Amino acid sequence: QTRAAGEAALTQTYQVYSISDDQSGAKNLGLSLVNSLIIVCAIGLMTFFIVLLYKYKCMKLIIGYMVFASTMLLGFLGGQIFYVAINKYMLAIDQISFYVTMYNFAIVGVIAVFYQKGIPTFINQAYLVLTSVIVAWQLSYFNEWMAWALLIMLALYDLCAVLTP
Repeated sequence: QTRAAGEAALTQTYQVYSISDDQSGAKNLGLSLVNSLIIVCAIGLMTFFIVLLYKYKCMKLIIGYMVFASTMLLGFLGGQIFYVAINKYMLAIDQISFYVTMYNFAIVGVIAVFYQKGIPTFINQAYLVLTSVIVAWQLSYFNEWMAWALLIMLALYDLCAVLTP
C-alpha cells in the first residue's frame, strides 16, 4: 500500500501526463518522453539560473540555496524514508522524537557536507551516500516507462552539458 500511495503522489507531483498500463506501449512511451523532457527542461532552467548567479558573483545566495536544499532533502525526504521504516517495522516513536531526530539528522548532515571541519571523513562520506540513496529512493517511485525515459533524457542532458562548450 505504501508503494502505491507513493507512486500516486509522485505521479501527481512530477508528471504532467498520466501513464497507465491500460494505454498502449507507444502512447506510454510518448507520454513518458514528454514528462521526462519537462523535468529535464526544469533542471536545465535551474542550472542556467545557478550559472547566472555564479556569473554575477552571488556566491552567498548559491551557498544558501545549496544548504537549504540539502537540509530539506535530508529532513523531509529522509523523514519520509524513516516514516516508512517506522510503519513497516512497527517502531514505537512519538511525534516529537521523530521531529527532533529528523532535525538533528538534517543539521548534522549539512554541517558534515558543507563545513567539514572537525568532522571525520567517514561521516561526511556517509551523508553523501545517504543523500544519493534518498534521491534514488524518491526516483524509484516512478513507473517503469517514466523511469527509463527519465534515465535516457538525463543521460542525454548530461552528455550535452559536458560536451558542449
